[in-house]
Amino acid sequence: MSTSPAATPRAEPSVEGVRELPGFDRGRPVYFENEVIDHLLTIVLELGAEVWTLRDRQAFTEELLARRGIDLAAELETGRPSDALQAKLKSERAATIRRVYGSLYSKYGGNDVAQRAAILQND
Repeated sequence: MSTSPAATPRAEPSVEGVRELPGFDRGRPVYFENEVIDHLLTIVLELGAEVWTLRDRQAFTEELLARRGIDLAAELETGRPSDALQAKLKSERAATIRRVYGSLYSKYGGNDVAQRAAILQND
């Protein structure tokens, strides 16, 4: 028979003051005094998610092609997308720029701001 004392119940942690913590509000949380730092953090996180998604899809695509005996490595390095695909990619690039960099324009309408980036005009 054990002679150890009975376990004392632990008090629940207090959540008072949580509402005052930076970033509590939903939407566009603010963690730093300078909101530009928050926007840059958002951009870094969006880019990281985008890069991982692309790497994941690319690796899976390459695996599927390899299973079927198709090696496109050389053609991918030297080839060029069709005009239709280039038009689709241009549209998708604009949406990506809005999503990733839109937070920089939050004072001017956020992700709804009209795109004036040189990258869009320099095609």
